[in-house]
Amino acid sequence: MEKKETKTRLINEITTTGLQTAAKKLGASASKKQIRKGVSKNLSLIDELLRIALIKSKDPSKRTQRNMEFIGLGVIAAHSFYKGLKKKKRLWIFEGVFLTAALGGVLLATQLKAVKRQVS
Repeated sequence: MEKKETKTRLINEITTTGLQTAAKKLGASASKKQIRKGVSKNLSLIDELLRIALIKSKDPSKRTQRNMEFIGLGVIAAHSFYKGLKKKKRLWIFEGVFLTAALGGVLLATQLKAVKRQVS
């Protein structure tokens, strides 16, 4: 049985390799170290946001925390995108797009969960 650290390391490696490949296909060269530096901080935020969004809790503090995480991720994504446009760095633009896509995915999952709850 794998340890949790091994699974986390494997997920991070797969994510990093996938993002590196996507960046190369879009015309921006980036090393794994550059990708880890830029995205690793935000992967933990995305992971925490997914956990909060998908937890079945009626506690208002969890909803407030979830909303704050949504806002934080949106601001980080917008800042990365803007910084990339301003300094003409494709990697930062792609990071902003990646974070926006992750935010969209979490929002979609949250809405689908809410719709399921209303139907049931």
